[in-house]
Amino acid sequence: MSTKPDRASYRNRGGLFQRVVSAYKAGRYFSKCGNDFVCKLTAEFRLVDHAILEVGDSVTIQDYSFFQLTMPHPKVVIGNNTVIGRRNIITAKNRIEIGSNVLIGSDVQIIDHSHGIARDRPIREQQAEIGEIVIEDDVWIGVGAKILMNTHIRKGAVIGANAVVRGEIPEYAIAVGVPAKIVKYRE
Repeated sequence: MSTKPDRASYRNRGGLFQRVVSAYKAGRYFSKCGNDFVCKLTAEFRLVDHAILEVGDSVTIQDYSFFQLTMPHPKVVIGNNTVIGRRNIITAKNRIEIGSNVLIGSDVQIIDHSHGIARDRPIREQQAEIGEIVIEDDVWIGVGAKILMNTHIRKGAVIGANAVVRGEIPEYAIAVGVPAKIVKYRE
């Protein structure tokens, strides 16, 4: 068995340069940051001054991920041992909670708000509809999934690739499709 680190793995904590990048981003953007935090150089953050962005221990944020925390009261909390995959988009106007031991594949979008769609005004002039998102522990979200406002994904659930999720997903359910439907449960 090889003792060399797996350079392609999300578990690779990187060398000195990666540690410097992670420490800089932790101090610059995060309200609270646990130990062994890895944040790739190309991850981008846009936060209003009063935004709360917290991560636990051993969290990894992969390349080209984008976090936008904007008005009115944005809060994003991520638990321990969670991986945010490449090119993820996480935008919060209210609250997004992501538990511990969560694996989020690449190209996933997690958005706690939407545009108003009333007919009496142009869409670009309408107020945002604001909700929240809770993703509990031990969840796997597949590549390209979309997690929309007012969603609660319970412990141990699996969300299939490219699924669009809104509403409640029960514990240990496997949900796929557009809109996401439960096809079975983890055994």
